[in-house]
Amino acid sequence: MELVGEMQMDAQGGDSQKVWYRCTRCKHSALLAKDELQRQKNGSSVKVDRDSFEQYAKEKMYSVGQTIYHTEWDDYGKVMAKQRMSNGIQAITVAFEKLGERRLVVNIAPEPVSETL
Repeated sequence: MELVGEMQMDAQGGDSQKVWYRCTRCKHSALLAKDELQRQKNGSSVKVDRDSFEQYAKEKMYSVGQTIYHTEWDDYGKVMAKQRMSNGIQAITVAFEKLGERRLVVNIAPEPVSETL
């Protein structure tokens, strides 16, 4: 996201603590509170136990609090939540050390390989 602008004053005429950000991909704009951004920034530095981790694979299941390692992203993260999406696919929310929070699919059965003669 890129910083677009800052609100000059709030409704009572005081200083505002909100800023406008825009997504560089979809161009969606959002008005965010500065204190909330700072809280999220400080919370994104997740400490994970690198001694006991599970390598991420979309076929596996994970539990909340478990540490995973994503080989493609070369990043460790902690599973923060599990959810079932509207299409029935299961997902986990992982707080990574470098990338922040990401949602990953889990418990996907591998597609059977059919041999054609």
